[in-house]
Amino acid sequence: MCVIIYKPAGVKMPSIEILNAAYRANPHGCGFSSSSKTFKSLDYSKLLRQLSQVADSEPCIIHFRLATHGSVKQSNCHPFKRGGITFAHNGVLGIAPVGDKTDSETAFIKYIYPAIKRYGWDSCEVDSLINHLIGFSKFAIMYHGEVKLYGNYLLQPDGCYYSNLRFNAYLPYQYKAV
Repeated sequence: MCVIIYKPAGVKMPSIEILNAAYRANPHGCGFSSSSKTFKSLDYSKLLRQLSQVADSEPCIIHFRLATHGSVKQSNCHPFKRGGITFAHNGVLGIAPVGDKTDSETAFIKYIYPAIKRYGWDSCEVDSLINHLIGFSKFAIMYHGEVKLYGNYLLQPDGCYYSNLRFNAYLPYQYKAV
C-alpha cells in the first residue's frame, strides 16, 4: 500500500538501505518531488541517479508504489503534478478511479487541485476537503517548496517522516514508531 518518505530541507536523504527496503516492499514504481525537480519511473536505478542530484537543502517527497488501483505504468507513479503543486498518496481512497488512473490521481485532479486553485494553498476549505477525503490514508503535498503532510506520519531518527514502516521487513535492523 505504498510508502511516502518526506525529507525536510536541511536533512540528509534516507540511507540507501532504507531506500532499497522501501522499493522492495513497494516495487510498482517510484518517484520524487523536490523544490527543483519532479521525477517518476518504473526503474529504481534511474530514481537513485536522479535522487542523488537533490541537495540536502531542498525538501523532498519520495514515493514508492504498491499498485492497488490503475495498472503498473510510469504515468500511475507518484507524485502527480499540476500547476506547480505535487501530490503523493499512501492508502486507498473511497472514490472510483477514472479509467486506468489511480484513486490518488483521480482525487488530486478531480478534487484537491481544483480546491487549491479556487480557495488557495493555505485555506480552511482545502484542509476541510482533504480531511473529508483522506480516511486512513496519508497525503504529502508540495507547493513552491512548502510541504504539508496529512495523516499520521512517523518521524524517525534520520530526521525524515515516513507514512508507514512496512518496509522494515527488508531491513537488517528495525525502525520503530517514535
